[in-house]
Amino acid sequence: MPSDVFSKIKEYFDGNYDLMRYLDINACWEYFITENNLNEQAKYHFFLIKTAESGLIFTKIVPELKPDLTLYFTEKALLTLIEDAPSTEEYYKRYRYLMNNPQQGILLDSKINKPRLKLLKIGYRSWQKEFRF
Repeated sequence: MPSDVFSKIKEYFDGNYDLMRYLDINACWEYFITENNLNEQAKYHFFLIKTAESGLIFTKIVPELKPDLTLYFTEKALLTLIEDAPSTEEYYKRYRYLMNNPQQGILLDSKINKPRLKLLKIGYRSWQKEFRF
């Protein structure tokens, strides 16, 4: 089953460049996926990197880039977000809902790894405005 779960995650994220719409090339997000709570050791660890205006890569290889954001999800939270392969807008709508309405086993969190001013300069201002973060 774990490989099936990871395949679903990879299938949704790999190449879904709209998730990083507005961000500069080399934007990088690091993901830690745990089983039941966010304090556990990660079951899955991967990176999403914007490689071109319409290209993202999903990789388990640690890049030389410093991630802009580190995202933490329980497995159930991430599967809830990507269920039925939602549009980017629906994905972020679900994300905001789960962020504001935590449930047992469906948890998420994030950490900003770079100064906010630097993030705004590399496209996060437009990204925040579009996706209401």
